[in-house]
Amino acid sequence: MGPGRLFSLIFAVGTVYCAKESLEIIPSNGEVQLGKKTIFLCKVRGSGEAELVWIDPEGEEISTDSEKPYKEKQIDEQSKELEMTLSDPRSGGIFICNGEFDSGNTASISIKIHVVQRPTFLEVMDSEKEVTEGSTVDFNCQVTGIPPPTVRWLFENQDLSFLGDGGRISVDSGLLVIKNTQPSDAGVYSCEASIAERKEVVFTNVTLHVKFTPRIELLPDETLSTAQIGNPTRFNFTVLGNPLPSISVSREGKVLEGNDIVMVAQDQNRYVYSFEFTPVSQEDISDFLIKAENEMGHTEKKLPFKEEAQEKGLGIGSILAIVLAIVLVLLLVMDASCYYKRRRGLLMYCRTNVLRKEPPGAMSENNQKVLSKSEKSTVVNVSGLEA
Repeated sequence: MGPGRLFSLIFAVGTVYCAKESLEIIPSNGEVQLGKKTIFLCKVRGSGEAELVWIDPEGEEISTDSEKPYKEKQIDEQSKELEMTLSDPRSGGIFICNGEFDSGNTASISIKIHVVQRPTFLEVMDSEKEVTEGSTVDFNCQVTGIPPPTVRWLFENQDLSFLGDGGRISVDSGLLVIKNTQPSDAGVYSCEASIAERKEVVFTNVTLHVKFTPRIELLPDETLSTAQIGNPTRFNFTVLGNPLPSISVSREGKVLEGNDIVMVAQDQNRYVYSFEFTPVSQEDISDFLIKAENEMGHTEKKLPFKEEAQEKGLGIGSILAIVLAIVLVLLLVMDASCYYKRRRGLLMYCRTNVLRKEPPGAMSENNQKVLSKSEKSTVVNVSGLEA
């Protein structure tokens, strides 16, 4: 066996031997939750045995019946636990585990204990609050923790600390104040407390209800409604209110039946209604009056209503008159054209060339030729006699 191989063997044996005579503490982070029992275990690494002793920050050996908030407990020849319940945030410090092995060698290991506390709500807030519009309401979210947690208020996933609405809504050390409450303030608010370094987050929710006088909103296409006599027309309108308002629709003092008005949608304090009306005569064309009422008050709004102008189509007589007028115009144009070209109108041209009839008082070309010849021969005969 060469010197190099021998050195490697000695090193390996030494490493194993040393490993047998070392200690470890589980867990190793040293965090103790305030007021909660926590156990740390000191044990021998490997398979060796040792007499283990826990030493407190004052340098005193910890016994199994110690009056201090910690005590030790023997598990076996290789491990001993340290059990502690720390109720004072200032407790803690460096605890040491000493071990004396059967070989006479000793080992020591220490751990720094520090008290921590998860974010904890000091008071349980009411899960719901109800106020009237225009009043002031506050929610006090008091939280403790070690280290002190960061507290913020959220509404619709928005951090209210950065709202910037001129001071109407403010957050200070967990206290949320809302002045001059509006219907839009109603909803669920969340108080969130977190310790970023340990990624610990807790939250609690409260619901705010705002009572207010009803409001009536007409859809853009309902600001002036139209209808045709005999045709049913559907109208939609929105009512906002808390508590839920009662609704009525009337026309010229006559109230529509309750079954004729139907709620078709709801979103928190917003309600959408619909009703259908069929005017049967001109007298039925008049404005509707919508009323909404709850314990906070009542409101009303007119729904303008007028008859829709019907598009009147052309009758058969009108169409025939237009067609005849067009035909007459075409005939006049053709007649004028024929007269210009042949010195006679269209009707005379058709009588002569289509029906082969001469117009009254007119002579054919053959008659004119015969007449010309007879006149000539008469002249000749007369001349012969004279001669």
